[in-house]
Amino acid sequence: MTGNNFAREVAMNENKVKDRENRLSRAKAQVEARQKALKERGLDESLFKKDSMLRHLQAKVRKVRRSIESLKREPLKVEKPKAPDKKAAKQKAPKAPKEKKPKKEEPKKEKAAD
Repeated sequence: MTGNNFAREVAMNENKVKDRENRLSRAKAQVEARQKALKERGLDESLFKKDSMLRHLQAKVRKVRRSIESLKREPLKVEKPKAPDKKAAKQKAPKAPKEKKPKKEEPKKEKAAD
């Protein structure tokens, strides 16, 4: 295992977590905007539970939170360097033309004259 592969994997996992955190902040902002819009309409906070759009946005927040937690708990997967494909190596190296075998000549049968 080389140090470069390990560092790259850590960076990839960190990038995924950062992306999810950005999603989480956007989803939270959408929830707050929806709650503000509902308050402006004059609805009680007890009626927020019945709003389908707000429930959908809250579910989105929960989903992203779970995703972040699972990424943090997930062990890092280290990629092993790939061996060159045998098929690709065969295609690169041209084969020598095969020698054709000479055809066997069968003796011709003569018809018997009766």
